[in-house]
Amino acid sequence: MLQSYFLIIVLLALPVYILVARTSSCPKPCICKKKGGTASCRGALLRFVPVFPTYVTKLYFSGNLLETINASTFRNLEGLKLVFISLGQNGITHITADAFSGFRFLLELDLSRNPKLTPLMVADAVAHIKCINFKHIILNRMIWRNEPTELYISLSHFNIQKLEMLENNFENLNMTLLSENLAQLKELRIGYGVISIIQPGYFQKLEILDLHFNRIRFTKDFFGNETTCYLPQLVKLNLAANSIASIDKLFWCLDNLNVLRLDGNPILDVLNNTFFYLPSLEILYMGNLGFRFNRIDDRAFQSSTLKQLWFFNNHFVFIKDVMHHFNETEIFRHSPKLEYLDLRGNEFPSIHVLEKMLSPVKSLSQLIIDNCQLITLPENLFSKLPNLFYVSLRNNRISSWNGQRVFGNQSSLRTMRLTGNSLSTINERMFPRKALTHLSMLFLGNNPFACTCSNVWFKNWIETEQSIFENYPELYHCKTPPEKDGELLKDGIPTQFECSNTKNELFTAIVTSLSLSGIVFVIIFSLIFRLRWHIRYWLYLYRVKKKEFSLITNEETDYTFEAYVIYCDNDLKWIQRELLGKIENESEISLCIRDRDFEVGKVYVENIIEKMNSSRRIILVISHDMVKSNWCLFESRIAQEKCLNKESDALISLMVEDVSEENMSSSLRAFVNSASLSKFPAKEYDQEQFWLNLTKLLRNQR
Repeated sequence: MLQSYFLIIVLLALPVYILVARTSSCPKPCICKKKGGTASCRGALLRFVPVFPTYVTKLYFSGNLLETINASTFRNLEGLKLVFISLGQNGITHITADAFSGFRFLLELDLSRNPKLTPLMVADAVAHIKCINFKHIILNRMIWRNEPTELYISLSHFNIQKLEMLENNFENLNMTLLSENLAQLKELRIGYGVISIIQPGYFQKLEILDLHFNRIRFTKDFFGNETTCYLPQLVKLNLAANSIASIDKLFWCLDNLNVLRLDGNPILDVLNNTFFYLPSLEILYMGNLGFRFNRIDDRAFQSSTLKQLWFFNNHFVFIKDVMHHFNETEIFRHSPKLEYLDLRGNEFPSIHVLEKMLSPVKSLSQLIIDNCQLITLPENLFSKLPNLFYVSLRNNRISSWNGQRVFGNQSSLRTMRLTGNSLSTINERMFPRKALTHLSMLFLGNNPFACTCSNVWFKNWIETEQSIFENYPELYHCKTPPEKDGELLKDGIPTQFECSNTKNELFTAIVTSLSLSGIVFVIIFSLIFRLRWHIRYWLYLYRVKKKEFSLITNEETDYTFEAYVIYCDNDLKWIQRELLGKIENESEISLCIRDRDFEVGKVYVENIIEKMNSSRRIILVISHDMVKSNWCLFESRIAQEKCLNKESDALISLMVEDVSEENMSSSLRAFVNSASLSKFPAKEYDQEQFWLNLTKLLRNQR
């Protein structure tokens, strides 16, 4: 009798206990937060779903071990008004059709990273969700090989607004079928896949389309035809890292498009009016386009709304030549509202190009030109940009500049980044304080500072306004003198008193010695200058005799290089891009290039002699700059000596610019006339035959 009473009491108390447990405790090892109504059991390796407090409306249950899911799996969730549940990475192998039938308030479901689930299983289970307001499903990294068309049909019973299927393996995407079943869709994300075939579809309400990291080549009618715009409400479009080579006349009728991502595509050029027909475009990403990108038309970026342009890591050389096309005065003139410009990872051979490019952009407020091989700051630019408050010039080769010419009388700059450059000395001439009254943040760390008396002014400035120097003192180290290498700048720079004493002691000795040595130096230098090339040639003959170098003969010799190339510094880019690309990379014929193959630390003349002796032939690259270069003429004289006993084709002359014989020295003219001479053709269709003839000539002794 007592046992019966006890059982009745237990049965009556059990619901009360469960209610109290739900309202007050969170099951271990889960974490519950009443504010926001969340419960998280991520990575707990649970094999069941425990009881949760009644306030929980969002359950994060990824990284557990629910291999099979059915209606009973979620029995302990009865009574909760769950609007979101995440079941990602649970190793689910089977899911029944009634698994989610008990969720009457469910709005979002995440089944990601359960690759053993088939699209049909998911479609059957989703179809039985009782909440008609269900609107968001996430199916990332399911590794599906076929497009889940069955799922589209199941989801058609709901007003789905967001569908996310990242990292799957189906090649075809039928947006026509998608739009027919998910007419209310506002956000579609199908990135990190292998989609190569895509059928367009009409989405009346779609605002976000993310197809990045696929293999899609878009046709010109993807966004609409003459009568219909397929995506009239699109606001954000992400097409990054696909296979788009041309964007000419691709974008139109997208009147609401605000953000466009094209970075990581093998785009070759940007032609006129490419973005002109996007009346709401404000943010454009065009970075990492590859080494083949080579053309920007005058009105390529013409837009009355564009505010941000991310044009980074394109390796574009802002110079007018046969390889790159752009107009320095027009490129940004037609983007009047541009505020943010990222040009990092490109190249500016002339610092004056920046002034001509950017001066028209009066609205510019933030400028990034990191890693652009700059050696100084652009003059007459910052003072012409009244709204510019942030500029980043990190990881260039900047060593000094004239502050008055750079900043003018007044600059609006508030933040300036110059970390990772070649700054050794900072003085008042570089940072005129009257012109930089707004400067409040300055990054100068990771530069090779000289901890000498030349930086006393810099040290005093830091001590006076330390608040503007970011990352000081930890990123400010001495590089020179050698005994202070690595020491903190604040400890390494001498005091002003120490520098004053040193100056007084050295002044008299320096003046005396300089006066005497100056006279002797002028006399000796005058003689050396007049006889400089005779001296170099005599030294060369002396070294040849001393080291017992022999003349090159027709006898078979093991050569390291097929040809030694004589060129001037201004032709180096042509050598790297054209000659090496066609002869070494494509034809596998080794060439000796001094900027690459000379041994560091060895005397320059010895390098020339040894490398010529290691080369079967000599290639003379003739240009206007070459015939004016004393070093090239010196190399030519050595080459002339080396070629005396060789056959007629030992020397090959390549004329990359039309140089008349009147502009050559008599010895160079005679040398050139004795060689095989070829002119580099100006027309591209003649260049292939030119390279073929040169390759045959270099191989005829093999």
